[in-house]
Amino acid sequence: MSTNLSQPWLRLPGGARHDITGTCTIGRVPGNSITFADTEVSRRHAIIHPQDQLECWLVDLGSANGTFLNGRRITQAMLLHHGDLIRIGGQELAFSPRAPGSVTQAPTRPLASEQPPRLTQCWLMVADILGSTQLAQSLSVPELSRMIGGWFKNCRQFIDECGGLITRYSADGFFACWENTDDSTIQLRQTVALMYEAQRAASPPFSIVLHFGPAEVGTVPALQQPRLHGPEVDFVLAMTKIAAARQQNILFSEAAVRRLSADAEVHLVCESPVEGFSKQARFYSLAL
Repeated sequence: MSTNLSQPWLRLPGGARHDITGTCTIGRVPGNSITFADTEVSRRHAIIHPQDQLECWLVDLGSANGTFLNGRRITQAMLLHHGDLIRIGGQELAFSPRAPGSVTQAPTRPLASEQPPRLTQCWLMVADILGSTQLAQSLSVPELSRMIGGWFKNCRQFIDECGGLITRYSADGFFACWENTDDSTIQLRQTVALMYEAQRAASPPFSIVLHFGPAEVGTVPALQQPRLHGPEVDFVLAMTKIAAARQQNILFSEAAVRRLSADAEVHLVCESPVEGFSKQARFYSLAL
């Protein structure tokens, strides 16, 4: 048991405590962080992902029977709050963002235990589901839950297999990164190819934006999760708005195109100002 007062944790059935020290996987088979021998629980059912200032997000992985938060089946990634009740199959878990007896107010500055950030070259990717409101209106809750959960599961598998790491979830998407290595260019090409094939299935429709540049990478040791900061992180997040405005499901920065040596495989979409930056930048998409 951790003595860290900022440690998020779960109360398991029977009252035992499970500290969340990184991405917590929940399912029926060995190898998950939490395993339930329950036929209503899928092999890889759901994850709880800590990020930023100890936020924790609950993500269903397209499970057959769904993941329920405070009695309602979730259809997107959900931010957890103190006292939330999570039901998976016949199992109920209670979430707390802090150890018993600690303060409940979120910190307003980096935690004292956070390791000093280091500046390193990174690949930065953001993926977002498109038209989630329309999907919610056209599909039943179980159908929508399985579709969105399956998308999160598949994307996570693509990125894991290609050497990347999802560092942040939102309701309808995620942020992933790869530190620059000898293999990272090949890994990114593989990831883009897999994501493009998933886009062609259009289930659900989604966009991806990709950038390459220096980012400050730090770590909160208690969570074993990286935290990325810096102008290039802001830049790739701003790219999502440009992709939406230009109706582009795939958008590359000029830096990403250069690093991929992909000039012959892309076409120029636009030269556009970027929110928060003084200079215009060029953006590209695949030449299909």
